Amino acid sequence: MLIAIGVVLLLVAGGLFVHAQIGYKQAADFYDGLTKEAVTLSDEGGDGVPVIDFDALKKVNEDVVGWIYIPGTNINYVVVQGKTNDTYLRTLISGDYNANGTVFLDSEGTAPGLVDQQTTLYGHHMNDGSMFTQVYDSLDQEKFDSIEKVYYITPEKTYELTPLFTMRVDDDYVEARQTTFAGDGGLAQYLSDSIKHAEAKATDADTELSNATKVLTLVTCDDAFLAQTKRAAMVCTLIAEYDTVQP
Repeated sequence: MLIAIGVVLLLVAGGLFVHAQIGYKQAADFYDGLTKEAVTLSDEGGDGVPVIDFDALKKVNEDVVGWIYIPGTNINYVVVQGKTNDTYLRTLISGDYNANGTVFLDSEGTAPGLVDQQTTLYGHHMNDGSMFTQVYDSLDQEKFDSIEKVYYITPEKTYELTPLFTMRVDDDYVEARQTTFAGDGGLAQYLSDSIKHAEAKATDADTELSNATKVLTLVTCDDAFLAQTKRAAMVCTLIAEYDTVQP
């Protein structure tokens, strides 16, 4: 009987593995196709900031608000905002179910993003290294140091940011999704409190956090395999903004 149970468990595990691989492949094919249809590379600068055809994306889904791009990583994704934070948790912008889901702006944030003092984006930590897996990886100081710039692109504005720190916090750390902070020093105080949870940070983070006017916080799960109550959150500070290059 023990042998029979073991065989059943192996079959179930194998089935789950195959199902996951199919899901990864479907998501990869979808995002590759989306990128080919709606993205071109800019000739300006050295970071290869993509030029996004938001009109084409909005024909697929009106909930599209922006695009997140981090040079030197695989993070190069469309961003949506749903009515709730569950809307795109397991849904592509095509409306199809997929465990990878879609990177999304917090439902309480002001669209299209980088309007509030803090803009929070969520993405899954996937076993195949896709979505926001590299946000989790940046808990490691060496990986963190390899990320110099982060770009958030909207139909009107492109925001250039640099990472301040990546922290590990409980999933009920609600400050990570707070959009505004009271008082002239409210944002600086939030950052000063949050950096205490940092496992990796910029060399000048402790001084630069007091100069921050807006931050973009990228949030993902702590572990790709098990349901965890911890989250990894990379906090990036705005350093420049300019008009978005039109396709």
